[in-house]
Amino acid sequence: TDLLVDIKMSKSLNKKSSNDYKNKSIRKENQIHRSCSLSTSSESDQYSWCQFDETVKEFQKKMEDVQKDLISDIMKLSSSSAPTICNDNLHIDFLPDEPVLVAQQESLFDIINEKENIINMANRLSSQSTQMINKIEALVNSTGIPFNHKFRLELRPASFYNEHIQHQLWELRMNVDPVSWFDLHWRQCGDNEVKQHSCLAKARSYITKYRSFIPEQLPHESLQQPIKGPQYCEYPLSCRKDRFPDHSKHATIVCDVITTTQRDDGNYECGQYIMDEYIVMQWPIKPIIELFEKQTSNSSQLEIQKDYLAQEFHFIFTAKKETIRDLVLFPKPPLHLTNRQLVQLPFFWATAILTSKMLHHQLQQKTLSEQKIWPVEAIAINFGQWETAGFYDKRLIDCHAHAHLLLNLTFINACDNTFFSALKGRVDEPPNYLKQNAQLLHFERLQNHEFNSQQMDDFSKRLTNVENDLQGVKTDLEDVKTNLQGLKGNATNLTTYVDGLTSGMKDMESLLNKVYDLLTNNSVTQVSK
Repeated sequence: TDLLVDIKMSKSLNKKSSNDYKNKSIRKENQIHRSCSLSTSSESDQYSWCQFDETVKEFQKKMEDVQKDLISDIMKLSSSSAPTICNDNLHIDFLPDEPVLVAQQESLFDIINEKENIINMANRLSSQSTQMINKIEALVNSTGIPFNHKFRLELRPASFYNEHIQHQLWELRMNVDPVSWFDLHWRQCGDNEVKQHSCLAKARSYITKYRSFIPEQLPHESLQQPIKGPQYCEYPLSCRKDRFPDHSKHATIVCDVITTTQRDDGNYECGQYIMDEYIVMQWPIKPIIELFEKQTSNSSQLEIQKDYLAQEFHFIFTAKKETIRDLVLFPKPPLHLTNRQLVQLPFFWATAILTSKMLHHQLQQKTLSEQKIWPVEAIAINFGQWETAGFYDKRLIDCHAHAHLLLNLTFINACDNTFFSALKGRVDEPPNYLKQNAQLLHFERLQNHEFNSQQMDDFSKRLTNVENDLQGVKTDLEDVKTNLQGLKGNATNLTTYVDGLTSGMKDMESLLNKVYDLLTNNSVTQVSK
């Protein structure tokens, strides 16, 4: 319900702001240049990006037919299964010793299973995503730590994280900023050195695990020459130099919706543009939303999704400008969503799963293989600073929504001029987010804390050594004292001995005097006689 209110308020404000904005003469010229690509729904405008390439246009129409077939199969399967009631009170918490939020004790997602109900999975995924985002906000409110500045939602096979898992079920994880995660645990340690050492050990274990979790690979040799588009102007809404022949190309698909939370310095037009050369295909949203009418018991979700049936909205899929194995899904302008809104919409998750199944089926047909090679390795959505890292405007808070379908090398090697041509030759590895997180935690926190902790340990050891040395000195002094007391006793005995000797000498002197007197008297007597 909060999402519904936000969307409706956003649409109302966008409409009003957009009308006011368009009244300004400074924008009139730009509005004329892009009006046909943004507001009309004729076939030429819907396919503006491929209208001059019949091969690409035929491929687009083929992909729409494939979507219809997939939806037909889902409708047949869904008719025999009951709607799933989502748990709105999931226990969302951190994994032990990792900056990752998961829905505890929840069943995983069997997206590879052809007989699994996609609508039920999409509803569960949107519910889990909503509650994970709510958990992020709750952490911010309760701790004051900026967990909402950067985080990432990933749907991956559970076996990716644990090689001992044998099943092919997928798990939804919310990867949070490891620095914020560490700050929370460090704060909880207080001044307790034992807890601090435990916290450092936990963080070091995480870094050690994920720094080399994904093995480094040598660059792959491309079997096809990747498409390289021209340089595009990064300011398509404000730039008025597009008439100059040497100026960068202006995109024909640009989002001009005025957003209320996209930048930290006011409300501006979105400015997200799509580069024609990298577009893979587009899919209408309406047929996917209609799948939910009989399979969703949540009235608020139905109401939110029906709000998107009024216009012919599409998802558009593009390759990245970089030659990496990444298929990017955008809400096609004029539809504007943020990633926070996108992941809470069941029809997004249904589209992501349908796309994965479609790529799998197309790969099987292309290679004439019955081998169950799943071409999508992960579905990832970035938020906050991790979302805006590649954008020219660093004041962005919430960008135009986009999700990443990370592809494997087998699928990319199958791409050519007739098979997903925009993806051909894009063999480079997607970003290793786990390694980046490990390095981020190491350099921004652990390196200093471990250094300080080591210094404290060294200082403590030195103090212990000094105490031991002082104890040794004290023992030596006690021994000296004991020896001195012994010497004192000996000196006393010596004094007594000397006193006795002196007394004896006096007695001897007295005796000698008597002898002398006696001898003297005898001599005098003899002389007298």
